[in-house]
Amino acid sequence: MSRSLTIILIAIIQGFVSLLALASGIFLVLLITGTVQVFSQDLQSLSLPLKSLVVVGLAISIFGLVVTYGFWQLKPWGWMGSLIFQVMCIANNGLGLLAGQEISPKVYFSIAFCTTLIAALFLPSVRDVFETATSEPEPPAV
Repeated sequence: MSRSLTIILIAIIQGFVSLLALASGIFLVLLITGTVQVFSQDLQSLSLPLKSLVVVGLAISIFGLVVTYGFWQLKPWGWMGSLIFQVMCIANNGLGLLAGQEISPKVYFSIAFCTTLIAALFLPSVRDVFETATSEPEPPAV
């Protein structure tokens, strides 16, 4: 089996987004704990729901890296995990809004971007590769 251009692009984009989210999540954790201070405003005073969202976002980014690896390796769990990862990213945006984050163009873009990646995961050129990987019989044990 070979990777189509669409699979390569999805894997690169998803991996990049996951790495970026991981780096920003680590930075936010450092800011919230007071380990690093770059703003005049103290981020330690953020509400518990917003602090929790940072941790959830960090966990989602790690999950995203794991499923991106599976997706790149053309594993069926990588496709399913990628789908779940995109849904989790959309849900995290929704939770942020519920926790008091302002509706901004960034939120709209993030949701539209994740929705586009979900649509790309269902393209026949992508879906067929992972359905074929699922239906291939295991080689006999020697």
